[in-house]
Amino acid sequence: MLWPWQIIAKIFSLNFTYRIDFNFDYRKILEEYIVAKNKLSQIKHPSIGIDHDGGWEVVSLYSESGEAGSVAKNLNTKTSPTEIIKYFSYTNTVIKNLLNKYECEPRRIRFSTLKAKKKISWHRDWDESIEHGNSRLHIPLVVNNKCQNNLCHELYNWIPGGLFYGDYSFPHQIINKGSEERLHLIIDLKNPKNLFTHIEKFSTDEIKRKKFKKIIIFFFNIFYKYPKKIFRLFLFKNN
Repeated sequence: MLWPWQIIAKIFSLNFTYRIDFNFDYRKILEEYIVAKNKLSQIKHPSIGIDHDGGWEVVSLYSESGEAGSVAKNLNTKTSPTEIIKYFSYTNTVIKNLLNKYECEPRRIRFSTLKAKKKISWHRDWDESIEHGNSRLHIPLVVNNKCQNNLCHELYNWIPGGLFYGDYSFPHQIINKGSEERLHLIIDLKNPKNLFTHIEKFSTDEIKRKKFKKIIIFFFNIFYKYPKKIFRLFLFKNN
């Protein structure tokens, strides 16, 4: 079954995800993560919303406070490396190369883990798009073919070895039906220059997204966001 906002996006053939032209070795990033994993497990994971069932964890390489156990809440807020960056020399080199190539500032940068048999429900990050001067990039590190990733109607499962952009100001969800965790390095950039110049259709796609965005968000709010809030309020009052 498709939700109304998915149907609209599908009817008008809207595109939301793109591969970015950038060279790096994801295996070295994953290797650093595996070596440091025991140390990362000691970090208290921050609360990152109510749209998941407890299986979503993040640990920050760059954050507003400079602490690995926190996540900046505002993409207009500058961030700095956290105390665990010392374990990720190659990863930090990749980050700095990105910042230099696209002449931009870092915002939130973190490892994001969705455990097996867990999900992140439909939600949207209203300012996570190039329209607001923000670009959220993903480096997939551990994936499985039973992890369902939806950005509106678009079903994607990015493979390790690439760098990907998604317009997360539109509704999206992740359901990990697999037997292993899903691990991505998520990099938020502020005002990157020439990030999409190699993607011929990006400008046309962006115009189409803006044209139908209001009606997609309207249906998302009416059929999902507001009913979910009312349901939570009802449960709170009766507990």
